[in-house]
Amino acid sequence: MKKKVTLPTSSLIVDVAISVYGKPYQTAVTLLSLLKHSGQWIDKIYFIEERKQPKNTDFSFLYQLLGARIVRYVPRFWFWYNVFKYRFLLKWTTYRHSIRYQYAWEKSDKDYLLILHNDVLFNGDLVGAYLENLDENSLGIGKIGQCWNCPAYKENLCNGSKYWDYRPEKEALIEITKKHPLDRTPMTLNIIERQGAWPLPECRLNEYVALINLKKAKSVTIPHGKTIPFGVFDLDTGTRWFWEVSNMGYRVQNFDFESYAKHDWVRGINNGHEALLNNTIYQAGEAKALEKLNTDFGLNIKQNP
Repeated sequence: MKKKVTLPTSSLIVDVAISVYGKPYQTAVTLLSLLKHSGQWIDKIYFIEERKQPKNTDFSFLYQLLGARIVRYVPRFWFWYNVFKYRFLLKWTTYRHSIRYQYAWEKSDKDYLLILHNDVLFNGDLVGAYLENLDENSLGIGKIGQCWNCPAYKENLCNGSKYWDYRPEKEALIEITKKHPLDRTPMTLNIIERQGAWPLPECRLNEYVALINLKKAKSVTIPHGKTIPFGVFDLDTGTRWFWEVSNMGYRVQNFDFESYAKHDWVRGINNGHEALLNNTIYQAGEAKALEKLNTDFGLNIKQNP
């Protein structure tokens, strides 16, 4: 029988790690809607600003709104979406803290860390739901798998709730992968050859809104353990960490958060990254978020030029 965590009432047992590149108004909607619904659980917000930012990005209004909750951190290095290569450099604290979410992962003294994208809209107490459903032996909880990219999902063989039991032979997974070619199929095939067929390359604890059980995960992750930091980018963010902890026998839990929160809510296509590469999409999203801040949250913010 799974043993659920024991929760104190209205205790600040969760810290937040949010990696921020641009989108100041969407970032504000993310954090204000989170605090509106789940603020009773949250203590510090580790606001990790990428060293490089889009032109005219200004978070100063948000610092004032968040007050003492916010812990600002600007990493020394900017890795963007470059595939991680040099594991030996993880011994260097400054380098390691430049990996997405890692500063908060190491500095937090809480039992739980909510890892968060800056383009999520909350409409319910997702943190409470995560805590209520989390098995104390799990490393984390959230939506498992980028199934929309996975050939095994397209073949109706696997999904986020079946990832632990679906363990195909390497040759079979290569055949399925070639049957459903995508832009990153060559990378996927390379990973299968390098790592094996399980967990599948697209399996991960999706980082856009996931709760990490730091009591368990901290001890198995560098610098305290052996597994690669959660925020390392391989095929995608978190895929290498997921592969390593799974092969050490650790599980995470699949939880569909769609009734509590919406990722990429301004467009509704679950792809916030595209806005960072297209200024038209970016500006439209920011305008929509600014309108929501002023109407739904009673603010009076003027458009930043």
